[in-house]
Amino acid sequence: MKKFISLVMCVLLVASLAACGKDGGSGSKSGKTSAFDYLEKMPDKDLGGYEFRIAEACYYTNDDRPNMEAGASELSDAILARNKAIEEKFNCKITYEYYDPTSFYDEMYPLIMSGEKVADLMDVTLFTYGKLSVGGYLYDMSTLPNTNFKGDHWFKLYDDVTVMKSGKRYGASAAFANPYTHGFGVYFNKRLIEELGLDNPYDLMKAGKWNWDTFETLLKKGMKDVDGDAVFGNNDIYSVTGGLDGGITAFYLANGLNMFKIDKDGKVKYAMTDENVIPTLTKLKGMFSAPGAYFYGGGDSSLCTDAFVNGQVTFYLNLTTRGAVLREMNDDYGLVPIPMGPDANKYYSAIDHNTPIACVPSSIDNPEATGLILEALAATSASEIDVWEDEIISLYYRDEESAEVLKKDILPNLVSDPVFMYSRIDRQFEQYTITAIYKPIARDPNTDAATIISSGKEVVQTLIDEVINPTR
Repeated sequence: MKKFISLVMCVLLVASLAACGKDGGSGSKSGKTSAFDYLEKMPDKDLGGYEFRIAEACYYTNDDRPNMEAGASELSDAILARNKAIEEKFNCKITYEYYDPTSFYDEMYPLIMSGEKVADLMDVTLFTYGKLSVGGYLYDMSTLPNTNFKGDHWFKLYDDVTVMKSGKRYGASAAFANPYTHGFGVYFNKRLIEELGLDNPYDLMKAGKWNWDTFETLLKKGMKDVDGDAVFGNNDIYSVTGGLDGGITAFYLANGLNMFKIDKDGKVKYAMTDENVIPTLTKLKGMFSAPGAYFYGGGDSSLCTDAFVNGQVTFYLNLTTRGAVLREMNDDYGLVPIPMGPDANKYYSAIDHNTPIACVPSSIDNPEATGLILEALAATSASEIDVWEDEIISLYYRDEESAEVLKKDILPNLVSDPVFMYSRIDRQFEQYTITAIYKPIARDPNTDAATIISSGKEVVQTLIDEVINPTR
């Protein structure tokens, strides 16, 4: 079966490559105006062979670089085509250097501090961005010539955090640093749904009943004590798992809540003391903490994934791009959004701290060239989202419903939280926010979220005011 599925995926890949458009690889899926038209209308500028260096420190490490050879995929061809068009337009050269995202900050900040040019553009994770911005190592992108951050090719996902009340901007989001790669959803095992007599999640969505109350009912029925010993172990069927605990945090955010927030004065505030927080966490604990409900694999995310792949868990909370690890799964699976929260009026798809964001180091030596090429990258990469969607869908999903859910219910509803940018600055930021959400639910039922939040609220706000807010 696995060999057959792999063969099917290979056929799909070949088909997707064969379907590459004839518009120069711009990623336009129809005869509509190409994003390259924007490039053509930009002012002509001869940069004299300027090398525009991009430091990639998002989802790649030095041992896991993307295949950017021509013909590797439709997406890689689109990227190569837009880079070539920009290079020809401005007489420049775009180059990439790849870094491990976990060590990027420690490697780069001494160089930036010394004034050495490390790159024109950095695509980094949100947690790296936070440390760079607070440390004063980033260029005010609002002062770059030739850029228009009000354009539709610039996403507004992080603007409340990255744009100061003064107008200073230290980070931006666009298709070349694709945030859509890190939106959460819920995978479900179709065989277990049928065998356990559960309502099909697709049918629940169509009926307008895909919400927390319904999901809680599914969790209570989505487990099975296979060996009948009244203790849930590795041989039993669990209701839900995830790549550690990001999915539980995604549920919290799906109720329209925050851990950190930006107030009317543009300052960061601790938000875990807001009115709906404790009721939300109490409801989540009731959903996930029953025996057999949540499988966390002793804190090993690979074991969580293996449990779903091996048909031992009914639901899998993870990124919508995790279909790569599910590709050879024997059981069929589907994808739905995080269920609608009790205080929400739509689906929310939370991102995580590994989501990419674009920023510019303070040590750049040619702001005019940086701004010009940066704007061109954002504009020409905009249509690559369509190509990326098609590639993800054709390679990693099993049914048409998953593709529809991705496009209509998940990607348009991405939400972020400022804590993802700042949690790695100080251990206590994460301890009294993200940990306060998942620990009482999935790790230690004897802990209490209200107690954690109460003990940390003054400490965290004081740290925020000392470390973060002075830079805003």
